[in-house]
Amino acid sequence: MTLVYLLTFLLSIASFTLTLCNGNLVHLPCKENERQTLLMFKKDLNDSSNMISSWDGEGDCCNWTGVTCSNLTGHVHELHLAGYLDEVTGENRKLGGKVNPSLLNLKHLSHLDLSHNYFEGL
Repeated sequence: MTLVYLLTFLLSIASFTLTLCNGNLVHLPCKENERQTLLMFKKDLNDSSNMISSWDGEGDCCNWTGVTCSNLTGHVHELHLAGYLDEVTGENRKLGGKVNPSLLNLKHLSHLDLSHNYFEGL
């Protein structure tokens, strides 16, 4: 009987761990220093097509357009900011300006997509 309880307990822990790893139970907000880094990055951009209008400085940056965070740590690990053609309006949606080196502060960033934008030279 003790073996049954032990197996049930171990299976419960394994199930909880798998659920936690899939991010179903935990959502940590973004780190404040990373939110500030994204706002510094935005400051040097020309966003005339309002691609990143959700980056208003308030709230959880993990909910901002193009930002993906780890559910377990809250660190920003992906930025998806590729320019694109809006098929409804026919407008090119793209970012311009300068790429602020503050992005180097995002130590957990593993994916950065800034393709199809127009940034100034060095």
